[in-house]
Amino acid sequence: MPPESQPLRSRRALLTAAAGTAAALAASAALPLTAAAADPDDVVKGVDNATTATTSITDSGTGSTAFQGHAIGFGTGYGVEGTSLGAGGVVGWSVEPPTTYWPDFDPAFTQYTGVFGSAPTFPDPNILATGVWGDSPDIGVYGTGGYGVYGFGGVAVQGVANSQTGSIGVRAIAPTNSQKALVVSGKVSFSRSGRKSMAKGTRAVTVSLAGVTTSSKVFAVLATSESGRWVRAVVPATNSFSIRLNTALLSSAVVSWFVLD
Repeated sequence: MPPESQPLRSRRALLTAAAGTAAALAASAALPLTAAAADPDDVVKGVDNATTATTSITDSGTGSTAFQGHAIGFGTGYGVEGTSLGAGGVVGWSVEPPTTYWPDFDPAFTQYTGVFGSAPTFPDPNILATGVWGDSPDIGVYGTGGYGVYGFGGVAVQGVANSQTGSIGVRAIAPTNSQKALVVSGKVSFSRSGRKSMAKGTRAVTVSLAGVTTSSKVFAVLATSESGRWVRAVVPATNSFSIRLNTALLSSAVVSWFVLD
């Protein structure tokens, strides 16, 4: 073989090898991802991915969601399921973790809790932060069990009616006379109750109170001992009611009153 022909064959071999490599790369790019070699650390669909360390997803996109779960087939599959033997099944916090306002917080506190949510105090005192928020045109949060809803705190349970006429802050219902709609242990405070002083020689006093109507149920009793005197009648009017005694007082007195509706 002439020596001058050797470089020509080498260049052809190089070109042929390069063409083969390019074709292989193009074919590999055309294959679906599942056909490519799998990284053993990748999360695999359709199977349990066993691990001994935390698997996390961090999303820094504006307004994007880090993780979504959708169960759109027939049946009773969950969109997202969380379980834990030592802490809450699902734990979520907003803005800051609970340790920022609960220094000795321990995840073990949430054991035997299906869902635990937390949030620090809102910077605006007129807005309340919420650890868990439920919303629906029907029932926002529904609880069942030995205690359907249990609250503990400075104000354990608070109900606030909206601005619609006839709205109710808290409703208690007993289905029959065999149950109690409301049981209270301890003191009770009503904003539509109070005391009113009466001067010597008077036999009636008027109390102004917004919302009272002629059909309101108003009760009153003497809160001081007045021999031979008692409340003869309580007469409701628009935004007020009149407490009337059977006769004039021989000394100053005090009456206690209570408005039901």
